[in-house]
Amino acid sequence: MNCLEFRRRLGSDPASRDPAFVAHREECPSCAAAYARAVEFEAELARAIDVDVPEGLADRILLAQTTAERTAAPQRRRRHGLERFALSFAAAAALAVVVVGIQRETQRETPLGRLVIEHVRHHERHATEARGEIAGNTIRAAFTSRGVDLPNVPAGISYVHECPVGPYRTVHMVMPEGEGAVSVVYVADPDRPRREVVDEAGLHAREVPIGNGALVMVGADARGFDRIEQTWREAFAATPAERSVAEGNGVPRRSPARTDTLAAP
Repeated sequence: MNCLEFRRRLGSDPASRDPAFVAHREECPSCAAAYARAVEFEAELARAIDVDVPEGLADRILLAQTTAERTAAPQRRRRHGLERFALSFAAAAALAVVVVGIQRETQRETPLGRLVIEHVRHHERHATEARGEIAGNTIRAAFTSRGVDLPNVPAGISYVHECPVGPYRTVHMVMPEGEGAVSVVYVADPDRPRREVVDEAGLHAREVPIGNGALVMVGADARGFDRIEQTWREAFAATPAERSVAEGNGVPRRSPARTDTLAAP
């Protein structure tokens, strides 16, 4: 299956388990990213329309319609029907906006580690199967699109995609480790970055403040988390934010040697 056939199948049946479709997705990083975006869009759409209907709503609507029909003059029924339809539509749209807003606020109160675990388990399951190393300029471009300056690119990243996780803008990566692949998600706009650990559904998550955002590591085995955290602290060590903090404290900081040579240009 080539890229054109894959995109056609993705548009008509993104959940396809056809062997040729799955094989191409695993071999082509560009098509894998397109698949991830399609899955995330389907999930966002499902969450947006997942609104519980108030109890007795149908009965109240029918009663209101019956009462209005009995009391309204025949020549005004059509106009009133259109007005009721418009009001009902506007009310439904307003309700959807309110529900989505409540869901977003609820997500912002949920620990980042739990949101990332859900994202990895349900929307990016194939990402940990990626093989090969992503070029350093591709990774830096993903961070730039999120408004994040990444002066040094760590080596050994096999997957990168700009994913929305709940209400947050993130860069989702995978770093293969000896203990198993670790999903590494940088959150560009956390509300309150903090150091926190979450264990759920057989997965471990660690959130740590780094740069102006937060780094969340998720994996079945947490033994490589310390090493990965240190790697990313070194990658962000030369950011303007950390330089200004260091200078403000009267502590001069020298930028570490660039590690671009560790990742393909």
